[in-house]
Amino acid sequence: MSRLLAAIFVALTVALAGCGNDSSISAQFTPSATAPAPGLVKLVERSRSGSRVVVDVLLFGPEPGLDLFAFRFGIMIGNDNLVRLVPQSTYSQTALVAANGQSISIDVDAASDPSLVQIDLGKNVGAGNTVPAPSAVVLEVSFDVQAAGTTTLTLVGLGGEPPRAIDSTNTTIAAVRFDAASATVIGVSSGGGGY
Repeated sequence: MSRLLAAIFVALTVALAGCGNDSSISAQFTPSATAPAPGLVKLVERSRSGSRVVVDVLLFGPEPGLDLFAFRFGIMIGNDNLVRLVPQSTYSQTALVAANGQSISIDVDAASDPSLVQIDLGKNVGAGNTVPAPSAVVLEVSFDVQAAGTTTLTLVGLGGEPPRAIDSTNTTIAAVRFDAASATVIGVSSGGGGY
């Protein structure tokens, strides 16, 4: 009897292994159709590898008349079961430039609400800066795709306010506009098989 049970167990193990799923998920990113223009903040792909996509929140320039001091906005994830922020110990940015005596703080929070990446970055004191280059990175963020499917990433405001670039007098900078159209992230399943 024990041999019969062992044979059945082996047969079931082989059968289940044949039904296994060895598929992998790869990420794809499509920016919105909004055309780049000076003063526009837009989500663009920096790189991707496997299930991870690195996205730049990019401010297009040149904007030599700005007094950039801070940014407050969010990235809304359409389906947070499909895509999740990858928390970093430090985040990269080039839009805010610290002068003598200045420091830049960056607060990125997706723990309280995985569907909304809340972003608050700014200088501690002093004046803002301009954007003399064709573009500057407001923030570089990474997302992991959890499964096959499609979702959106959308720049949104926080606390009932629109997304904001802020000058050194704590006034919203009208010349900086956040893209209202969504980018798209797709999880593509490849490989695998089974039944």
